[in-house]
Amino acid sequence: MAEIFSVAAFIITLRETIEAALIIGILLAYLTKTQNEELKREVWKGTGIAIALSILGAVLFEILLEGFEGTAETVFEGSVMILAAGVLTWMIIWMFHNAKYLKLELETKVKATISGTNPYGLMLLAFVAVFREGVETVLFLAGIRSSTERFAVLTGSIVGISIAIILAVQLVRGTVRLDLRQFFNVTSVILILFAAGLFSQGVHEFQELGVFGASTAMWNQPILDLSGILNDKTNALGSLLRSLFGYQDKPTLLEIGAYFLYWIGIGLTYLKISKISRTYNVNKVAQL
Repeated sequence: MAEIFSVAAFIITLRETIEAALIIGILLAYLTKTQNEELKREVWKGTGIAIALSILGAVLFEILLEGFEGTAETVFEGSVMILAAGVLTWMIIWMFHNAKYLKLELETKVKATISGTNPYGLMLLAFVAVFREGVETVLFLAGIRSSTERFAVLTGSIVGISIAIILAVQLVRGTVRLDLRQFFNVTSVILILFAAGLFSQGVHEFQELGVFGASTAMWNQPILDLSGILNDKTNALGSLLRSLFGYQDKPTLLEIGAYFLYWIGIGLTYLKISKISRTYNVNKVAQL
C-alpha cells in the first residue's frame, strides 16, 4: 500500500518552519519598535536566500540518494539516519534550555548590527537563523526518505510548511493565540521518539551489511515476530509506525538495544547540557 502522506515530514516541517518564522518575526518586530523599518528588506533578503539554498540542498540530497546503489546506498542511508537522529536530539535539548533567552539575544544582535558598520549584518543574521532551520529540515527529511515514499514526504512537507506559515502570520497579527511552550513541548516529545526510531533504523542498515557480525549471531536474530499482527510494510498502521518511530515487525536484539541505548544517551546528554546551560545562561544574561 503506497503512502501518500508522511506524518513525520509534516511534524518536522511544521515545527522547523514555525521556529524560523518566529525568529524572523522577532527581528521584524524589533525593527518596527526601533523605527528602523527600512532595514526590513535586509531581513527578507537573508530569508529568501536561506530558503532558496535550503530547497537546493533538498534537491541535491535527493539526487545524491538516487545515485547510490547496493552497499553504498545502505551505508549512506544508515549514516544519514544516525546523523539526523543526533542533530535532531541536540537541537531539541538546546532549544529547551535556550528558548527563553532567544528573543533577548536576537534583539541584542540586531541592536549591535544596526549600530555597526557592516551593511550586510542584518541580512546575514536572518540568513543564518533561517538557513540553520533549513539544513536541519533537509537532514531530517533525508533520514526518513529511505523508509518513506518520496510523494508522501513531499505532501507531508508541503502541508506542514503551509500550515506553519499561516499560523505564523496569524500569530504575528495577534488574530490567533497559540501556547508556543506547549506546542514545542509536545512536538519535542514526538520528535525525540522519532529520533530514537531513526537511530535504531540506522543501526539496522549497518546490521544488514554485516558490520555487527554474522547474521547468525544472537544479537542479529529477530527476537519477536509481529508480522502477522502488525506488518511494517503491508499494514497501514505498521507502515505509519515504521516511518514515524522506526517500528520493526521483526526486531533484533541489537535494534532493541540501540533503541534503549539512545534513551540512555539522551538522558545523560540532557543532564550534561543542563549543567552547562545553567552556567552559560547566567553568563548570557549578565552579558545581555
